[in-house]
Amino acid sequence: MATAEKGSLSSDDRSRLSTHFDVPESSHPHRWAQLWDAGDFLPWDRGGPNPALEDMLNQKKGLIGDCFVERIDGSRRRKTALVPGCGRGYDVLLLASHGYEAYGLEISDKAVEKCLEEKKTNGHTYTSNAHSDGAGTSTFLKGDFFASEWNNVVSSGTFDLIYDYT
Repeated sequence: MATAEKGSLSSDDRSRLSTHFDVPESSHPHRWAQLWDAGDFLPWDRGGPNPALEDMLNQKKGLIGDCFVERIDGSRRRKTALVPGCGRGYDVLLLASHGYEAYGLEISDKAVEKCLEEKKTNGHTYTSNAHSDGAGTSTFLKGDFFASEWNNVVSSGTFDLIYDYT
């Protein structure tokens, strides 16, 4: 992969993606899956969590608040977070390490497989002392964000935070 600098796409990469997605929009989910299945051109993969998300969780937590919601009866529940198009799951694992019930959604079986590999191999490196109640959970789902079949997996059916970097 040729990139001008970490995190930015080269003009060749942008051109290749543009050509790959120069099809009717209804074909885009299948085209994403093709890229994951081939595995040789994933220019959006930066190899770790988004630095802006890390900064927000570590330095600017006031922007999104605590990872818990207080109920009327005084009990608490962890906030749920969704990362649609989560790639290898880096941001999902980071959110979970900060106490969220974090869900990653991907269109491809291969992408979900890569998320689970990342969790197994490097999940222990996503640590945070940000919350005394410890880490939350990370769950990876296969589905089309614009369809609803995947959402019934989430107990509440709603999310407190949706994070997308694209």
